[in-house]
Amino acid sequence: MDKQKKVTKAQLEKRISNAILHVDKTKDTQSIFFDDKGLRLTATEDWCIVETGYHRHVFNNFTSEGVCRPWLYTKRMVEIALENDCQVNGGYSYQRLIQVLKDKEDQSDYNIATYYDWWLMNIFAPLFSIGETEAECFLVYVDYMHNIARNSIFLDEHKDGLTNKQFIDKLIELIRDFTKGMEEREIFVAKSDEDIMRENIEAIQQDENEKIIQEQMQNENNEQNG
Repeated sequence: MDKQKKVTKAQLEKRISNAILHVDKTKDTQSIFFDDKGLRLTATEDWCIVETGYHRHVFNNFTSEGVCRPWLYTKRMVEIALENDCQVNGGYSYQRLIQVLKDKEDQSDYNIATYYDWWLMNIFAPLFSIGETEAECFLVYVDYMHNIARNSIFLDEHKDGLTNKQFIDKLIELIRDFTKGMEEREIFVAKSDEDIMRENIEAIQQDENEKIIQEQMQNENNEQNG
């Protein structure tokens, strides 16, 4: 098999100029890969990247409203992880980091890591929910409806103020209003024992595939840091 030809300087410059996205790795670039989440966080002075084996979020450091909060928190999370002993079996563990920070007297970093973990769940969970089944379509609608209701509350004037419990009550009230005329349809069909067994086997296979992808990402991360 012929060896892959070395890319010339001119070819490399052309690739960079034609790239849809290009983020320079500088001496200030920091990156960390959490084995238990299959998550890599990378931060520079201008960008941050939040990625798994299936997707990638890229944030600028500034938005039209000022400092980009996802960039700020991601950059800080990388710093926190590198400042603390959160390695397990040679790799970094987010769960281990949470535990280490929880045992500290100063809880500020623990609060940031917990808050950031909530945010990750919020942005990751709906990413691949789009689909053609009744359940997938409905769940996309549920997320959409929730966002509309939540934004509606935020846009209110709140002359008398609003507590967290009042916010939840208003959210539930709006969602109930939105769904008053909804036609009831089955979104999850009944399953036999054979169906459940088959799904469990497929879930195990999917878990194995994710582990392989995580290992590939870990190897890439080791090469980058090497």
